[in-house]
Amino acid sequence: MTSIAHPAEQEKAHGKRRRRLPWKSVTTGSWAGALPFLLFMAFFLIFPLIANLITAFQGPTGGFSLQTMAQAMDETHRSAFITTANLSVITAFIGAVLGVPLAWALQTARKPKWLTSLVNSFSALASQSGGVNLAYAFVALLGTYGIMTTAVNKIFPGLLDNFSLTGFSGVALVYLYFQIPLMAILKLPALGGIKKQWAEAAQSLGATKSQYLRDVVIPVLWPSILGSFLLLFANAFAAYATAYALAGGSLNLVPILIGFYISGNVLLNPGLAAGLVTWMMIIILAAMGLRFYLTRKSDQWLSN
Repeated sequence: MTSIAHPAEQEKAHGKRRRRLPWKSVTTGSWAGALPFLLFMAFFLIFPLIANLITAFQGPTGGFSLQTMAQAMDETHRSAFITTANLSVITAFIGAVLGVPLAWALQTARKPKWLTSLVNSFSALASQSGGVNLAYAFVALLGTYGIMTTAVNKIFPGLLDNFSLTGFSGVALVYLYFQIPLMAILKLPALGGIKKQWAEAAQSLGATKSQYLRDVVIPVLWPSILGSFLLLFANAFAAYATAYALAGGSLNLVPILIGFYISGNVLLNPGLAAGLVTWMMIIILAAMGLRFYLTRKSDQWLSN
């Protein structure tokens, strides 16, 4: 005798089938839509990354070895990492100190609108401006015979005698051209999440503007600011074209050394370059992992 299922059980079974079908269709559509991006990531990120790791951990005989990774951290290359880290920390710190007020001004300014739009557009453009073009622009401005250098030397003779655009301070100055606007662009969404109700509630409790900034705004934005600082650090740490066009081999930076080991006639050593790249990736991934953690904490406050 055939058993007849209870109507409630039939409805439950049909409901399960109805719920599964959209999940399958959404999953298939999502994978199909993401396929071009996944292929792009595979060919231009994943495969080169795997090839670099294989080269970095490969010995002279072709087997697994830590010799290259150890050589990439000897005294000479460790000095390059320290110089690169110092340059990155200094430019990221100054970029944060000047970029956050710029973002605050862009977020709160209402008049004139054309000036706000102009500064906003310039910040977006300058944050992505780097490389050889930026280096040559600063050479024309602050080089040995640059426009501003010549003018300053005529008015204040000897003032710029100790300044060199190809030195540490000169490269740091050029990096600030894109570090400060980048910080401003990164902080605009976070500042936009500051709710007016917070200021009204603080004012109703008798708090002054300085107390509101110190006790409410800064604690909420602090994790996001630190996260953006880490992003600026990684941005400066991996910069190559600007530093190479300015300083060439006179500044001991890791990206410049990697360029020499890959394409140099005398220092050609792809294995050592792969080792340096691997150490750079470890440092940058650590910074980005910490940034993700800090940004998530800030987003929890701003989304409530």
